[in-house]
Amino acid sequence: MPELLSQDTIENRLAELEDWHYRDSAVHKTWKLKGFLTAMSFANAIAHLANEADHHPDLSVHDYNRLTVRITTHSAGGVTENDLTMAERIERLRHGG
Repeated sequence: MPELLSQDTIENRLAELEDWHYRDSAVHKTWKLKGFLTAMSFANAIAHLANEADHHPDLSVHDYNRLTVRITTHSAGGVTENDLTMAERIERLRHGG
């Protein structure tokens, strides 16, 4: 089973990522996008990225143009290195990298 990370470790790593937050045993971020189709396209791109990594974050499109991502390792009961790596990969995806 993957090792849970300490809150300090999580917060230090998230400080390197724009607008990611730690709460309720998960890391979260919400984007306000240009419209519904942009939000859905980004959600689908994340779904493909996550599926390739065999890691499946919770995705929520709401208020027509907002996408919230919640990442945790369910089997470990909290945040692991795999979750932070996924957050970093999502950030690179969003910024075209």
